[in-house]
Amino acid sequence: MKQSLLFMTYEDDDFDEGLSYALDLAKMMDRGIAILLVHKKKLSRKFEDLMTAITFAQANEHETARQIISGQVSEDNGTDQQNVLREKCDSSGVSTKIYNALDDTSAALNNFLKNNKGIDMVLLSPSITDNGNLSARELNQLLRTASRPIVTMAKHAHAV
Repeated sequence: MKQSLLFMTYEDDDFDEGLSYALDLAKMMDRGIAILLVHKKKLSRKFEDLMTAITFAQANEHETARQIISGQVSEDNGTDQQNVLREKCDSSGVSTKIYNALDDTSAALNNFLKNNKGIDMVLLSPSITDNGNLSARELNQLLRTASRPIVTMAKHAHAV
């Protein structure tokens, strides 16, 4: 698949906001799209993952330990969100691949881009950019480290 767009979203209630824009852009550019679902984790969960990675490393399962530490999870874990995303992408005719990450937004993006060189542009969904989910400091850090154009999306304002 000739991927050039990365659509990043949190796995929450608004996970598919902005997807239609990303799909339209992918169609216009005649490109595929990668979707990165970022799962927010609490500190205790991160500690558990670190301890699990240590256990795998001690058992000489170094690749599994690296995947756990880098926040990579299996590509298809059968979640409802992934099924909804897959249906919308299939109906649009855009070649799509869905990935998961357990890191914070910056680390998830940096790890993904490090492992996937075919991404030309990053689209951050409204679930990431709205309501203070991503601070200005974090966004600036993303811009400095991503070395690719980053497009932020916002929800439509409703007139009263």
